[in-house]
Amino acid sequence: MTAEPKLIEYKFEFQWGGEDTWFTKANRWAQKQKYPINHLAMGLIVWLWEKWVDGKVEMEMTSVDKQAEEIKEQWKEEDKKPVIKSTPSEVEGLDTISISTFDEPSSPSS
Repeated sequence: MTAEPKLIEYKFEFQWGGEDTWFTKANRWAQKQKYPINHLAMGLIVWLWEKWVDGKVEMEMTSVDKQAEEIKEQWKEEDKKPVIKSTPSEVEGLDTISISTFDEPSSPSS
């Protein structure tokens, strides 16, 4: 009779890339718990994660709406009205028309 050698067993965990968030930490913790607790904890953690994601999306959408309003205000300030100048031409009844988005400096009379 020979004694069977003891097998050394080691379980390790590794987070493959990305950020180790509260969700991943809580998920690992819940998986280590015994049967009734792990099931309940996982349900609660997933529910909290969904609420957290919804809140983050809502905050980002509010931020985007605010930025859009700021851009609209900036465009209103930058929006220049066209300047239309009409001067008589050599042909009677046919004026020379000039349209620009800014005031042109008036040329000195000679």
